[in-house]
Amino acid sequence: MDGAASEAESTAFVALAFGDAGAQGWLERSQSPDGSVGITVGSVVRDASALGALALAPGAARERALDRVVLVSGRNGPDPAVTHFGWPWTDDTHGWTEPTAWGLLARRTLRPTASDRIADALAMFRERECVGGGWNYGSRETLGVDLRPYVQTTAMALLALGDVEPALVDRGVAELERSWRSEIEGMLSTASAACALDVFGSPHAGAARDAVATMTRDGAPDTVAASWAAFALSEGGPWHER
Repeated sequence: MDGAASEAESTAFVALAFGDAGAQGWLERSQSPDGSVGITVGSVVRDASALGALALAPGAARERALDRVVLVSGRNGPDPAVTHFGWPWTDDTHGWTEPTAWGLLARRTLRPTASDRIADALAMFRERECVGGGWNYGSRETLGVDLRPYVQTTAMALLALGDVEPALVDRGVAELERSWRSEIEGMLSTASAACALDVFGSPHAGAARDAVATMTRDGAPDTVAASWAAFALSEGGPWHER
């Protein structure tokens, strides 16, 4: 929003999607001494360190952000069926699909030696996969009721998984091919689906990309959606080999 304070997440997306050196520099200047990249409001910490690590240039700032990502993990909460932690949105909370995807992507592409955290993320995606494939925001069921997968979370999980866990990926791609049009009014969902469908060579990728191109004629609703649209239309993004 014009005139609003800068935020780490949207700034990181601009750095990634548009190669913006100013955004990259802002992230480095705003990085906390503990390596974290994010925002703190009172006692609430919105940690975007994995996304920040992907957006930062190679060097000490990136390595500090990656160190931070290694140290942060979700909490199980009261559910004994949840045995893997992933990454949370905020400190001391449950692991969720999207932050775990960013954590996995950062580890897999920038520090693949962090094998324990990578294994934890993969186990979480296996454990939380919805019936038939794909992923919800967090759990696969609530009170014994199966939850349906969503387009954006499924796309993000697939982009993070890449070429590992082929069976999970195959089911996730099939689910995305079935469902991506169900959220077609949302630019973020459609653009993230276009990215994932393209990465995995789906015949649906072109149609999803065309839908994104049509949406962008009227502009984007926010910076994050604009960045995802840029990823989709340029066939770029941090999930491609660097």
